[in-house]
Amino acid sequence: MNKREFLGALGVAAVAPWGAAHAAAGVTDGEILLGQSLDLSGPLAEMAPDIVNASKACFDAVNAQGGIHGRRIRMLTEDDGYKPENTVNNLRKMLGQDGVFALFNLTGTANVAAALPLLAQESPAVPLITPFTGADLVRAPGLDHVFNLRASYGDEVDKLVQHLTTIGVPRIAVLWVNNAFGKDGLAGVRKAMDKRGQKLHADAPVQADSSDVAQAVAALVAADPTAIILITAGAPTVSFIKAYRKHSRGARFYTLSVMGTQATLRALGEDGVGVVVASVVPFPWSQSLPLAREYRTALQAAGFGQHVSFIGLEAYMNARLVVEGLKRAGRDLTRPRFLQALESLRHYDLGGFELDYGKGVRQGSRFVDLTIIGKGERFTR
Repeated sequence: MNKREFLGALGVAAVAPWGAAHAAAGVTDGEILLGQSLDLSGPLAEMAPDIVNASKACFDAVNAQGGIHGRRIRMLTEDDGYKPENTVNNLRKMLGQDGVFALFNLTGTANVAAALPLLAQESPAVPLITPFTGADLVRAPGLDHVFNLRASYGDEVDKLVQHLTTIGVPRIAVLWVNNAFGKDGLAGVRKAMDKRGQKLHADAPVQADSSDVAQAVAALVAADPTAIILITAGAPTVSFIKAYRKHSRGARFYTLSVMGTQATLRALGEDGVGVVVASVVPFPWSQSLPLAREYRTALQAAGFGQHVSFIGLEAYMNARLVVEGLKRAGRDLTRPRFLQALESLRHYDLGGFELDYGKGVRQGSRFVDLTIIGKGERFTR
């Protein structure tokens, strides 16, 4: 810990004596228990290994050095199949039977929406750190116990629309998954288009299980768009692109950051070449960025060296944020102290990538970049 971080930690301890009055659920003399509910078996299942492996790699490295103030971090993972009701059931178990200290990496917009009332019922509220959703429901207005790292879906689609309108693409369509995530993204595209005096050419919904992908393909093939923005994740993304390519190769595809896994690249194969993907974290294969090098080194040490991805780097950054918050909260760890510690992270350098929180500020980054899928199932810049 450098001098600035040391003083920051002292500041947290000095201004948060009230936190010590609360019982520290999930904290023992030797352990801190964190919980995450992910889709291990449903349409987003290909994201889960990268999330779990990267988080584990970070925590394993910390534990090997003695943990946080003598406590090891243990991560409890439950499968929700991308079903909100399963997420709620998982969290009830984690908060009741398992007694987790905090939650992180919760995946899915509808899943997070279903979980928020449950977390708020606890006193103090259960920290939810870095959920894998860019939806506004955890951003506007901000919630004291929810810390976001990634940019919002609004930020992502604005970047995509800015790019498309700048290069003069005439007919922009949207494929959106028929749930809270898709509706939020569709609204974001319309807003970004309106801001630039443009109108959406066409749109079509698709179910999360891809059961009606043929209908979505038919609707958009008939509309003959020049570009299609996909507000989808997992199975519908792959199914739609492959099916659409069989009918027409005239449109170019633009997807959100949830596409950033090696499993998705493998599933798309040659049909993925030319697909543009938004990213909310830096290029994981960068040789010049210290954060990217650290991430790859940690994966290699943990035996996951072949699983480098954007989603994995995001999960690693999420874990790094949790670790720093736990360090700054001190040995007398409580949920309020932890939240105040995270709030103290002003202009925090993760290794060439800055996060910035503060009083009432729960959005750490607004970074969005664009990458493209090249031949050989590789992302290129």
